[in-house]
Amino acid sequence: MKVTAKSFILNLFTFFVLVTIGTIITARSSFAASPDDLLVGAKKSVARVEKKADAAQLRWQKKLAFKKSGKVNVVFQAVFQVENPEQFASLTLEKPLNIQNLTINSQAVPVPLKGMRYSAIPGVPVSLLKKGTNTLQATWTQQVRARKDKKTGKISLSPKLIDAAKLKIRLLGLKASALSFQTGPVLGYAGENFFTVSCRVNIPARVALKVNGKRYASKPALFHSFKAKGLAADTRYHYSLKASLVGSDVVVSTGPCAVRTLPAGGKFTFVILGDSRTFPKDWAKVAQAVAKTRPALAVFVGDMVTAGRIDSQWDEQFFSPGKNFFATIPFFGIIGNHEQNCPLFTRIFPTPGDKNWSQKVGSVLFVGIDGAMNWAPDSKLAKWLDGVLAKSDAKFVFLASHYPAWTSGHHGRLNKDGRPREKSLRQAQDVIMPLLKKYNATAMFAGHDHIYERAEPAEGVTGVVTGGAGARLYGKVKNAKKQNPHSRAFAA
Repeated sequence: MKVTAKSFILNLFTFFVLVTIGTIITARSSFAASPDDLLVGAKKSVARVEKKADAAQLRWQKKLAFKKSGKVNVVFQAVFQVENPEQFASLTLEKPLNIQNLTINSQAVPVPLKGMRYSAIPGVPVSLLKKGTNTLQATWTQQVRARKDKKTGKISLSPKLIDAAKLKIRLLGLKASALSFQTGPVLGYAGENFFTVSCRVNIPARVALKVNGKRYASKPALFHSFKAKGLAADTRYHYSLKASLVGSDVVVSTGPCAVRTLPAGGKFTFVILGDSRTFPKDWAKVAQAVAKTRPALAVFVGDMVTAGRIDSQWDEQFFSPGKNFFATIPFFGIIGNHEQNCPLFTRIFPTPGDKNWSQKVGSVLFVGIDGAMNWAPDSKLAKWLDGVLAKSDAKFVFLASHYPAWTSGHHGRLNKDGRPREKSLRQAQDVIMPLLKKYNATAMFAGHDHIYERAEPAEGVTGVVTGGAGARLYGKVKNAKKQNPHSRAFAA
């Protein structure tokens, strides 16, 4: 059986690698009413928080002016009326990204995932509200900067003031009819007789997966993951997701979508790609091109968004531009540095084993790793990888990490001692590659540098950098031959 690889260059900025071994999404619901901004007509004010002052001593103003640069502790307050809190199914709190400490009636506003940063917090409990007068408060540290005009020499402050009426803070009351799928469906890892799929809704709701005559149901929540079992190998199935609220007849559905289980053997195709971050329009082109090839699965080697801990970027930069891609192709995710080790990664991407995993598909063993973790020769992870490779009887072995062993891009820059500056690259050279060579692996795939490059170390394992899924491409460094003496092909 042969292994063939092709690099597809879509334009000057994007490409992916297609490797061969030997549906339209719709959403349906009842009429969705526009959410009510509960802060319309509210009495809004701001105050400076002094270190030793208590709440009773705060001087509330409509506008807070700054007289000098530095850090200022600020509190915003909105006093508003709610006639009937029970009419709402949930609340969403929109706010500037830098404001993270918020309360409603002195109770902390919870976030879906700790460690994530939100410009819109979904799923805020209606129970925080009360009938009649309510108070929302937000506190943060404002950085006031001084800027000197080069021509006039005058000093100006930025910002000069905070206007409570102009702060972009909204508290949206969502009725049941506003229920929708925010993210997904997103297919995760799959096998010969199963597939996994995840989604996120904008209101804590029950979600049910229907496939092959079976129904899988989950409890009310924002995030949902399912594993459809008992399927036939290499078979096309249609699935759908339905979300509903307890005590409401509102039902929102997405699908039917088509997915094919993985083959038990024989010839199949998979796509490996990475680094789509920051440029969703280019990523959309790549995702569309990949979907047209109808691969058995896709392996993504990280850097999906600019800053992984900013929640809104996941839908804006990754999931929405690749909607059909995620709904129809089993997805094996690898975490990169731009994911910032965010908690959303493991919630939305089902894998065979958290961030370090392995799975055999036919005659191929796939291994995915977080190359930024501790891969010292005597580490638990190095021993785990040695054990996985030692036990495998697969004819072909592919390892995927975000971090390459060798690269002619700027991430491969060297210290004075001739070694890579980045620890992850040193570990790849010193530990990962020797283990792959020991067990006669086929190739290691990575991203990190936004290039395509194939390296062929003497008596070693092929290394491929495939970081062109949408992010702007990097050029080759001046001392590329010294950085990567094994380079045999390069494109950017």
